[in-house]
Amino acid sequence: MKAQRLPDAEFDVMQTIWDQEPPVTTGLLMDLIGRDRGWKVQTMVTLLARLTERGFLRVERTGGRERAFWPVIGREEYLQMETETFLGHYHRNSVSSLIAALAGDKLSEKDLDELSEMIRKAREEGKA
Repeated sequence: MKAQRLPDAEFDVMQTIWDQEPPVTTGLLMDLIGRDRGWKVQTMVTLLARLTERGFLRVERTGGRERAFWPVIGREEYLQMETETFLGHYHRNSVSSLIAALAGDKLSEKDLDELSEMIRKAREEGKA
């Protein structure tokens, strides 16, 4: 299943989950993010259910009403998907267009050196 773009609230929950050692529980997530945002427990339960339905999380009952959640899709995998989508949609798959938009005229010598090194490695590996 290809990951779908996450709404902001669900992405924030996933960021919090990715930052923890799995499994995480609803109670832990309420302590880490929910209460600060003024969410009720039912709001967190709904967000976790959506993430589970979409294949981002795996859930197991731990006894009683508490559930434990494990990420199925990693942060890097999700960010790669989001970046590819963004690149295709806004920059017509042009990495140079993306870099130009991000950097403008703000590229330092260090930035240029790092980009040159990435290009050199890509050419050596036959990716260019």
